[in-house]
Amino acid sequence: MAIKERKEAEALLKWKTSLHIKSQSLLPSWAGSTPCNWVRINCDNSGSITHLNLSTYGLRGTLQNLNFQSFPNLLSLDLSSNSLYGTIPSNISHISKLLVLDLSANQFTGSIPASLGNLSNLNTLYLHMNQLSGSIPQELGKLSSLSDLALSSNNLTSVIPASLGNLSNLNTLYLYENHLSGSIPQELGMLSSLSGLALSSNNLTGVIPASLGNLSNLTTLYLYKNQLFDSIPQELGMLSSLSELQLSSNNLTGVIPASLGNLSNLNTLYLFNNQLSGSIPQELGMLSSLSDLALSSNNLTGVIPAFLGNLSNLNTLYLFNNQLSGSIPQELGMLSSLSDLALSSNNLTGVIPAFLGNLSNLNTLYLFNNQLSGSIPQELGMLSSLSDLELLSNNLTGVIPAFLGNLSNLNTLYLYENHLSGSIPQELGMLSALSGLALYSNNLTGVIPASLGNLSNLNALYLYQNHLSGSIPQELGMLSSLSSGLSLFSNNLTGVIPASLGNLSNLNTLFLDKNQLSGSIPQELGMLSSLSDLALSSNNLTGVILASLGNLSNLHTLYLKKNQLSGAIPHELGMLSFLKMNVEMGNPRKLVPECQGLSSGNMPGKGNQEGKQPVLLQAQHFMNNSAENKPSNYSFQLREASQLWPAQGKLYLG
Repeated sequence: MAIKERKEAEALLKWKTSLHIKSQSLLPSWAGSTPCNWVRINCDNSGSITHLNLSTYGLRGTLQNLNFQSFPNLLSLDLSSNSLYGTIPSNISHISKLLVLDLSANQFTGSIPASLGNLSNLNTLYLHMNQLSGSIPQELGKLSSLSDLALSSNNLTSVIPASLGNLSNLNTLYLYENHLSGSIPQELGMLSSLSGLALSSNNLTGVIPASLGNLSNLTTLYLYKNQLFDSIPQELGMLSSLSELQLSSNNLTGVIPASLGNLSNLNTLYLFNNQLSGSIPQELGMLSSLSDLALSSNNLTGVIPAFLGNLSNLNTLYLFNNQLSGSIPQELGMLSSLSDLALSSNNLTGVIPAFLGNLSNLNTLYLFNNQLSGSIPQELGMLSSLSDLELLSNNLTGVIPAFLGNLSNLNTLYLYENHLSGSIPQELGMLSALSGLALYSNNLTGVIPASLGNLSNLNALYLYQNHLSGSIPQELGMLSSLSSGLSLFSNNLTGVIPASLGNLSNLNTLFLDKNQLSGSIPQELGMLSSLSDLALSSNNLTGVILASLGNLSNLHTLYLKKNQLSGAIPHELGMLSFLKMNVEMGNPRKLVPECQGLSSGNMPGKGNQEGKQPVLLQAQHFMNNSAENKPSNYSFQLREASQLWPAQGKLYLG
């Protein structure tokens, strides 16, 4: 046996014994003195190891006991996607012929050894997805053969070394998801072979260097989530090969350069979350390959350009959170591939165009927080793929169209804060996939349709602040998925509270106040084990406060004021550790605490009682501030009801 082969075997066996016991058991073939027969090893004709690939092998241990000097002919070392830890030894540079070094997706710590700069033949260096810290050694700029450098997803700090601009053969440079600071060195503009540059999710400052416009082979440029400022250099319009340009979430100002319209291969343009101003340049209408355009959350003004209708491959169009005005151009109805359209939170006027019904692939339609008027066009009922329809906070009038019940894939329907009238169509009960239904703050009349009880996936039902009448349908007790909230307050509802609501075991908030409900509080409400907020105030409820409410161990707030309740406050309420009370003196003497847990001694304001019976708990109401009652307009989902109400528990009676 050659001495060289024996030395390689000895080095690997020594390293194997240093690994965790379970890791050693994963390498049963690593025994004896002929490593060319071992798993994951390739050798040359002389029997010397050239490739060692233990990627995704479940290994745990360090590299400290691996003698790298023993592998004079090793060309590729791939230990990626294991659980290796500790530092990367500086003597790894002794593998002088190494072409590929992949230590990615491990748990390595410490700094990147400067000695790696001595691996003059290296063409691939992957150290991403570790816990490496410190700065990027400038010595890496000596790796003249390097084509791929990935140091992303670590804890690297300091600046990007200008010496990286010397890597004339570099094809990809991935430094994203670190803590790098300082400016982007203009020397990167000398990397003429570069096709992928990703510096996103760092703390980079300064301007985007105009020199990047020299990278004629660049296909992807990711600079998002930094602190870059000033304008977008027009030189980026020279990147004729570019398919993805993502500059979002920076502090960029100025206008969108018209030169970007020259990027004929551009597929993705993300400029959102900046401070860009001016109008959307008409040159963007020349981007015939564009599939994703996101200019949202800027200060853009002017109208939505009609030429956007020329972008026949467009899949997503996000223009929300700007200051765009005028009407929605009819040309958008030509975007047959569009799946997501978000024009919300602008100053758009006019009607919702009927031609939007032509967008047969549309999945989400967000037009909320504008000044749109008129009725909801019946053509929207043709959007069979639609999952989210959010038209809230506009000036819409007319009725809720029954044809919305045909949208079988609809997940959220938010029409709140408009001037809609008429009744709630029973056809909405056919929306079997619906999880969020918010119709509040309109002028709706009629009864709550019993068909809503069919919505087995419904998480939140908000119908408050309307003119609904009739009784609460017992079918709502079938909404087993209801958790965020059932809010029917500020209507004209009559009749009793259905006992079936006690079946809603996941319900977090139940708001029935400000109606004309009568009868007693059903004892079944004591079964709502997840309930944190219960508001029954300002009704015509009679009878006693039920002891079963003491079972609601998660209850924070209980609102019972302005009813005709009588009897004693049950001592079981004193066992609710989260429930707190505010007390003031008053004079009808309806409710008297009978337990130590609710005694005057633990009530705020006890010093004012002076021996009198505590008779009236504070008549404060929490439900009149609509800004805190509504779903978030920007998250595209209903906020958890627990976020909408006071954090500290309170009991309101009277």
